[in-house]
Amino acid sequence: MIGAFRELIRHPIRSFLICQGILWAVTLMVAPAAILEGSREAAVGRSEELGTDRIQLEIQDGAPRPLDEADLAALKSRFEDSNNSGVPSARVTGISALNARFSGNRSASGWILQTDNEEPFVRSLELAAGRWLSSGAVPPELVIESSLAKIWLEEGESVEDLTGREAWIAPGSFGSQRVGFGTEAPEGATRYKIVGVMAPVAEIDPLGFGKDHSFTELIEGVLKMLGVAPDSAPWLEAGTSVHVSREDFPVTGKVVDWVVIKTDPSQVQEVGRLAEEELLRRGCATLIYSNAAWAVISSPELDGYLVLHDVFFVISAVTGFLVLANLLLLTGRRRRGEVGLRRAEGATRFDIFRQFLWEGLVIALFGAVLGTLMAMGLAEIRVWLDPSALLAVTWPWGTIFESVLIVSIGAALASAGPAWSVSGVDPAGLLSEKR
Repeated sequence: MIGAFRELIRHPIRSFLICQGILWAVTLMVAPAAILEGSREAAVGRSEELGTDRIQLEIQDGAPRPLDEADLAALKSRFEDSNNSGVPSARVTGISALNARFSGNRSASGWILQTDNEEPFVRSLELAAGRWLSSGAVPPELVIESSLAKIWLEEGESVEDLTGREAWIAPGSFGSQRVGFGTEAPEGATRYKIVGVMAPVAEIDPLGFGKDHSFTELIEGVLKMLGVAPDSAPWLEAGTSVHVSREDFPVTGKVVDWVVIKTDPSQVQEVGRLAEEELLRRGCATLIYSNAAWAVISSPELDGYLVLHDVFFVISAVTGFLVLANLLLLTGRRRRGEVGLRRAEGATRFDIFRQFLWEGLVIALFGAVLGTLMAMGLAEIRVWLDPSALLAVTWPWGTIFESVLIVSIGAALASAGPAWSVSGVDPAGLLSEKR
């Protein structure tokens, strides 16, 4: 083995060129696995941040009837009942959105969101100050979002200063609502107590991309048809909404604009299918949206498509083994004098065979190490260039071990023949050849 490493150190450039086939074979195996495994781990470990554990449902255009509270209750019963054996566990919330005009230190447009106690858990919302609202409180309670809080804050105040203060909601024009803070309430207004301020939402859109990544209207339309969340619910990210209990603010009756379901990321597709079946049974035609990047990465069909890169791995590895075998044959002939000298010094044929076998293995392992490093570098570059926040890189140790094992066995088999051939050199025959 020591002699094999000496040969590698003595001819590093030659060894690097020889191991190209093995290097790229390992790269082809490790790079896709690094991104795929890393992204799947990120999707599960950071599911609340990336939205890979959520499904959003809205009614289709032209549907015979809208979603209502009875549909919401049916979904909750379907997924939250522990007696439903074989049904994945999930938590469900419903949201009804109303246009609103906010007045205070500055005016702004936004929304009033009718919701329930499940919303902060299902949507993975965090509070910057205070607590979540309670239904049936006197006076009724509301929670405001981060951007709206900035509008209502006085200079030098923090979001904690808003909790406990009073706001009011009154009917506006054309079916909208008026919301005020720090101003005199009009006649017929309902007074609310601010009990919490939400933290800003994550910089991830429903597609799984960062918010700085945009699509054309045509592509967005195609994505919507494929079940990818569109931007038709701007209240999701605008941060200019107030959240009130549906029981404390029954303006829209029993209509539910959006249903959001939270489940394990690995069960998103199954839960979406069951939710659609339940609503179809109740006469509702809905659109089901989920994180697009996660839908692709978690797809079992993707593992089938990756078989193609195994084919290229085999082609590259076999090419590398052939080059390695030819190298050992060539160098063995050129080093017959060295082999004869070692045999004359007492080395056995097995010693020579083992030396050349180790040289082949060391070159193969050298290529495998370089291939692994190359693969991880390419994976990092790929993730850095891609706008998807879901893509991540991890060390796929299982794939690396498998690749190195295959390469080592292949190199040993490819080196065995040339090594045995070279080890058969007869010192006496070399003397007759004047070597």
